[in-house]
Amino acid sequence: MQSGSEPKQPQLWCGPLPAWPADQLPQLLSAQELAWGEALPQSRRLIFWRTRAVVRQQLAAWLGCRSEDLPLLAPPAHYPQLADGWGHVSWSHSGEQLLLGWSPQPVGVDLEPADRPIRAESLWQRLCPDEPPAAALANAVLQRWVALEALTKRRRSSIAAELGRWSWQLEHGRAVHRHDQTNVDVVAQCHCLQQRTWWLGWSGGAMPAVASDEGG
Repeated sequence: MQSGSEPKQPQLWCGPLPAWPADQLPQLLSAQELAWGEALPQSRRLIFWRTRAVVRQQLAAWLGCRSEDLPLLAPPAHYPQLADGWGHVSWSHSGEQLLLGWSPQPVGVDLEPADRPIRAESLWQRLCPDEPPAAALANAVLQRWVALEALTKRRRSSIAAELGRWSWQLEHGRAVHRHDQTNVDVVAQCHCLQQRTWWLGWSGGAMPAVASDEGG
């Protein structure tokens, strides 16, 4: 690592995006991040900027550096990455809520509200082909969905490439590829955060405790 007082263990944080006004964000972002945001539709621009600002602040606190010195590359619609020697980062949005993970090894995270409306039966058939529907189907689907997203991000793959290709053994903290028997660790847990219940997915070794901000 090159960042100074970096943590030795994986880190996980969940909280709301601060309501920073647009004119306060330039001092929190790189010039490239500002330019990327300007190119986005207005409906996406502010969330993009606020996300990168929060990520920079939280990672800087974990990695023992100034947020402006953090070697983060996170363009829109691409997996974020840190420079060699700085570990690995992943995050997930749900509205204004952000889940952020860091690890010395490749990592993927995902976040979904437990009360999200879904088409549980059709999603189950795609997630778990040839398996009988589980009890409490909506929860079972959301659990497997965050596991799939976390696994996909860790592998830097795509949902289209991974959907339906895994046998979920989440009670043992893993997924097994249906064709080549690749074994990948993945955790999907329910947490109550900000007075709401969420499904959190993590793939990248043992899942750390979740740090959470109750305020904004």
